[in-house]
Formats: sequence, C-alpha cells, structure tokens
Amino acid sequence: MNKSVQSARKILLLIGTLAGLSIGPAAMAQDQTVGDGVFTADQVSAGQAVYDAQCKNCHNMRFYRDTLRSWNNQPLLYLWENIMGTMPADNPGSLMYEEYTDVIAYILHENGFPAGEATLDPDNGMDKIKILAP
Repeated sequence: MNKSVQSARKILLLIGTLAGLSIGPAAMAQDQTVGDGVFTADQVSAGQAVYDAQCKNCHNMRFYRDTLRSWNNQPLLYLWENIMGTMPADNPGSLMYEEYTDVIAYILHENGFPAGEATLDPDNGMDKIKILAP
C-alpha cells in the first residue's frame, strides 16, 4: 500500500474519531416531546387570541386533537410548517411566525399538554420535539 493511501486512511480514521467525540451525551439524549413543557403560558395566552380571531370559525379543538393524532411521533416543526403553509385557508402564510407558534402552543395546551419555562421557537429545536397523540 502506498504512503498516500495510508495517509488518507489515517486522516479518515482521525475524522471518524473526532466526529464520534463530538456526539456527546447531549446529542445522544432522547428528543423531547410535546409533553415536556416545550412552550410557555404566555404563548398559550397569545395563541388563544390568534386562534379565536383566525382559526376558531373553521376548526374546533376536536379537529386539532385528530390532527395531533395523525402527526403522532413526527417533529413538531413539520406540523408548524404545514399549518404555516396552508392556513388561514384564504391567505396561507399571512400570519407572523410567532403567531403560528403561539397557536400551536394554545392547541397543545388545549389538548392537555403542559406549559413550561421553555419558549417554543421554530428556529431553535422545534425539529427535535416529537408530537404525541393526546
């Protein structure tokens, strides 16, 4: 085996070792779920106002309970993106990102999931939060 192949193998081995070290306990921890207090009470309050103004006329909480069941074990970010891209039906994507996030917090709360200290944020970890069926 020539020296350049040996050097390449050593480099790949080193890269693999370093990559393995960068996956520490935090990266190996289980994903959160919507049952882990992933939104705040303030987001629930703000979300209720948006829900009452934008969602309530077409969707009751039974609709959202069924929706959460159909998205069971999927990342919460996927549901957020779906709602943002399709709602309100007459003007999809017209709400601010924060309003969509607050509505999701309200929906989760109304389906029995607890508020916590963490602020739900689509740009910060929402892809690691799994939906649970209520």
